[in-house]
Amino acid sequence: MKAYRTILYQKQAPVGILTMNRPEKLNAMNLEMKNELYEALSQMEADDEIRVVILTGAGRAFSSGHDNDDPLENMEEFTSLKQEELLFTLDKPTIAAIHGYTLGDAMQQALLCDMIIASENAVLGFIGPKVGALCYGAFTVLPAIVGRHIANELLFTCDQISAQEAYRIGMVNKVVPHEQLMPAARETALKIAQWPAASIKYSKRAMRIGLANETHREALKEGWAAIMAAMAAK
Repeated sequence: MKAYRTILYQKQAPVGILTMNRPEKLNAMNLEMKNELYEALSQMEADDEIRVVILTGAGRAFSSGHDNDDPLENMEEFTSLKQEELLFTLDKPTIAAIHGYTLGDAMQQALLCDMIIASENAVLGFIGPKVGALCYGAFTVLPAIVGRHIANELLFTCDQISAQEAYRIGMVNKVVPHEQLMPAARETALKIAQWPAASIKYSKRAMRIGLANETHREALKEGWAAIMAAMAAK
């Protein structure tokens, strides 16, 4: 099995676990991590022994979001939605097990999973506008989960909320004591894995919405062009 530099790949059949593994940087996401997640997700999708995928983070945080030290020239590929669309459309159920900071790009990754189980210490938020960027992976999914008005509030104000508040507004499925986070995620995964894979697969497909339509893509294209121009002018 390939050794990854920024993630951990574990197979505990029928469960696969992907762990973002840059704890020294609170698992900040760079292009290398996004590409490794894409490759690992593809590998798990092809493995018939894996029935459910858990996504989590090593150390003190799920992930603090985009790594601002990633070279600017990587931004176009980083925001291509390639990895997000694979995570969102994976035929196997996905569970995000989040703890600590779960911000920006990382919050988007969690939202694209089918379920979110949160540690009681999780802090959730969208911080794109705060740093002059876009929460490009949340525009379709977040309003579908919490409603348009709450989605607007979260995306426009960049407020960070607790796990309990996220549960109240329907962003997470359950909140558990921190030491119970992975056991709770695995318990849910095993509960799902006991049922016929085809039933779960086609249930997912039947409920699937598009991650991005042409309106979203055009807004993102124009938005990132303006943001990149502003960054280059500094």
